[in-house]
Amino acid sequence: MTELQLQNQQLAQKLDHTKLTFSPEEDERQAIRKLCAEADAFGFFAVCVRPEHIELAKRSLTKPEIRVAAVIGFPPQKVQLADELSQPTIGQVSTSEKLDETRQALHAGADELDLVMNVGQFKQDLQTGSQKVLAEFQAIREMAGSTPIKTIIEIDLLSPEEILAATDLCAQSGMNMVKTSTGMIEQGQGARLEVIHQITNRLAQLNSPIGIKASGGIKTRLQALSFLAVGVHRIGTSSGPAFFQEQAQAVVADSY
Repeated sequence: MTELQLQNQQLAQKLDHTKLTFSPEEDERQAIRKLCAEADAFGFFAVCVRPEHIELAKRSLTKPEIRVAAVIGFPPQKVQLADELSQPTIGQVSTSEKLDETRQALHAGADELDLVMNVGQFKQDLQTGSQKVLAEFQAIREMAGSTPIKTIIEIDLLSPEEILAATDLCAQSGMNMVKTSTGMIEQGQGARLEVIHQITNRLAQLNSPIGIKASGGIKTRLQALSFLAVGVHRIGTSSGPAFFQEQAQAVVADSY
């Protein structure tokens, strides 16, 4: 195996290949099958899909080691950054609905969960001293059992101090990873190296073993490698095949 092949293999094993949005004319089932064909071809760690696509993804993957991750409390469509800054709605789904989604996702065979934090409630908790988001995290953690949970804190909507507080909640509630972004905010920056450093330092202070997933706006191989170089454990992206240009053409040809 050449050095490039080894690097490709190592990079692929850090990628969650993601398909969470669809254009009006797009065939969702065909898009999920294509996602899974690409994951098989490149050996990605996981595919990340909406709950309604879990069973199709499980059937479509041919390599049993590739995991299926399902989002919980995920926005149905993209939202404007200006609106979210004034009154955050990301993750604003009731705890009972999130628990129902979690139960259904586990029943459908999800291997991992990507849980969206209720950003608006989180900010209220910080202001009032309530602990509703912590209670929600703990309830979902209990229901999920040993299934890994990556918690999306949506860093575009948080101050540096709030990012640290959200990281504390993830560690306190036994989550497996802090995840930066949904990628669903128009004009949002998504994952940023300076924020990764903040989260890494906080986890070190807490002596917490949980990992970090960088997602949102990661479009190039160089970006992905730069995040992995500073200790990120997983990358969420819909651009994974483009990181391996020579193989990408073969994958597209094979998917039709």
